[in-house]
Amino acid sequence: MAALVLTLHPSIRLSAQTRLWRPDDRTVITDFSVVDALAASPWMVYAATRHGLVLYDRRSRSWRAPVTALEGYPASRVRVALADPVGTAVWLGTGEGWAHYDADLRQWDRGATPGGVSWMMLDAADPGRGVFLRSALGWSFLPRGGLVPLSNTPLPPLERRVLPTDVRSALNAAPMAEAQRALILTDPLLRSYQFTAAARTADDNSLFLGTDGLGLVRLDPTLAQWDLLSFTLLAAGADALALGADGVWAVSATGAGRSGLTWLSSDLAATRLLEPPPGNGLGASRVRRALLAGGAVWLATDAGVMRVDPGTGRTRRFTLGDGLPSEDVRALAPAPDGIWIGTAQGLAVITAGDQVIRVGSAQTVLSLLAVRETLWVGTAAGLGMLAPGAPEPVVPSAIALEPVLRNPIVGLARSGDTVVAVLDDQLAWGDPRTDRWTVERLRARLGRIGGAASDAGGVWLGGSLGLGWYDIGRRRFQVLTIPGDLPAPVRDVAVAAPWVWVATDSGVVRLRREEVTR
Repeated sequence: MAALVLTLHPSIRLSAQTRLWRPDDRTVITDFSVVDALAASPWMVYAATRHGLVLYDRRSRSWRAPVTALEGYPASRVRVALADPVGTAVWLGTGEGWAHYDADLRQWDRGATPGGVSWMMLDAADPGRGVFLRSALGWSFLPRGGLVPLSNTPLPPLERRVLPTDVRSALNAAPMAEAQRALILTDPLLRSYQFTAAARTADDNSLFLGTDGLGLVRLDPTLAQWDLLSFTLLAAGADALALGADGVWAVSATGAGRSGLTWLSSDLAATRLLEPPPGNGLGASRVRRALLAGGAVWLATDAGVMRVDPGTGRTRRFTLGDGLPSEDVRALAPAPDGIWIGTAQGLAVITAGDQVIRVGSAQTVLSLLAVRETLWVGTAAGLGMLAPGAPEPVVPSAIALEPVLRNPIVGLARSGDTVVAVLDDQLAWGDPRTDRWTVERLRARLGRIGGAASDAGGVWLGGSLGLGWYDIGRRRFQVLTIPGDLPAPVRDVAVAAPWVWVATDSGVVRLRREEVTR
């Protein structure tokens, strides 16, 4: 049946303005493992890290939404932190000046001082009056609600000074922590770290310690016990996502950070790191796609296919020696008896018994989409379909009549029974009732497409310039931009209502779906 080709006209609505996000609707998770400063109150622990402020609620023993640069976290490195006794807030001294964050109001106040702020102090007799700041010009006083520190305010006497806790004095007061320092600061791969910051709580004498790679440690000197409070991505960026039953696996492989997987539960109550040991991990491999199937996480890399056991961390790599057409793997999809593998030299399937079977000719496969027992195959030469039991993909007549669909198909997704093919600057979808294909040019500036995800009523497209939601029925684009809505270029997208998960070069972003699609 002849294809229907449409050129985009003003009837298609394009929305690209930056939104006003509520914390529960947009949350960024990145590498929070390096703590520069700590502060604690009876209600909250504030950990100032290289990439954001993380907040541990001591009453519920859970994490609140972190505060990153998108929410106003200072760009300058934090040097010192001091809990504000008024409400749930914290004072921060940075390389540029001071900042005050109210966690309940989710509000920032800040100001500059010469040389930044290196130390802070409160007056125990009136801690709510304001904060004393030490800068290159000496001590000054910042009244609550003020923006300019006053230089002529006398310091409180020694016995009334409330100061941040330094690591040395904290360890001197906790012999258990000093004695078990090596055990506390060694990770499962036997790498050693250091304490970088400390905070002690006056209500129960708990001690919290920040590290340079393990995040936050909670110590109970009375019971001689310690806990690692992990809330971090394995690395600053994420390359691919694999949806699980109640969360997502984020795969980090590029950049200078550690490589492996991070489990993010849907409620973001905690994170779990899975870092394969040297020799069995990702190494220098580039990860393009991830898929959870058969109880394992499968990774498409430029060095073959890797299977990771999420329970034990054990890995298995499939390469040319196992029968892959190429180790340059571009796409993955679930198969009835295993996993479909799309490579630069053709299609293959890895069976449940770990047998690799090649399928069809040596075309460059860029994307795959399994719809029940049918496999849609996006190649460098266009769109094809592999029917159950067929020896190789074929091009249906309706697709063959559309010249656009002979170009590289960089992504595949679906909305219900509608299959959507993503090209560099166009979308095409087939009407399952009429077998007709519609092609529209992307008017949204998404840049190089990094990922596509299926959803009800439309598809998600992630690119180097932003994230787009395309509503097929209403022919409307909604666009989230960088850096207003997202922190960095998008590499992958996954949808599990009510959330949309976005892998970016600066971490994983969890978005409330209805805030974009409505």
